[in-house]
Amino acid sequence: MTAAHDARFGFGSRPGLDLTWTLRFRSVQPRELLNTGDDLRDWLLTAGLPVGGVPTDAELEAAHSLREAVYRAARRVIDGRPIARGDRKVINEAAAEPVPAPQLSGDGEVVLVADGDSFASLLAMVARDAIEVLGAGDGRLRLCTDELCSLVFYDESRPGQRRWCATARCGNRANTKAYRARKGTSQ
Repeated sequence: MTAAHDARFGFGSRPGLDLTWTLRFRSVQPRELLNTGDDLRDWLLTAGLPVGGVPTDAELEAAHSLREAVYRAARRVIDGRPIARGDRKVINEAAAEPVPAPQLSGDGEVVLVADGDSFASLLAMVARDAIEVLGAGDGRLRLCTDELCSLVFYDESRPGQRRWCATARCGNRANTKAYRARKGTSQ
């Protein structure tokens, strides 16, 4: 499935964590990217998920609830602590919904077909991915080391030593700051 492009949203490689990226700058000046059902629909489309309508306020709230439960769970896993019972419950309940089925289109492209306009089924895909990442136990779930960023990400690099959610954004900012410090220049 070909995803639409929407510059508002950032994506790593795991939708279960990418949803947490819809609240930016958590630690310094939080900025909500999912303010309306239209915003959630746009995020789902950009993530490559089949969207047939606009989420209701209740479905938007369910997405916020899932996002925050995944974020808190990821932080606890990163810190080596067990995931809180309430967060496990939110994630597990979201994941229990039926998910869209993969189908082949006429041109051989794989498409996902959701049952009706159920946004719960789309969030179930996101929750299932989060469960896979949170339960991996491989030490590759990380928190970006940039002090202005608080995004969690899954390190899929070969050496498994990534420090930033995105090298082009946070990594570049850190490298530029380090370069300027070495050269004795101001920002």
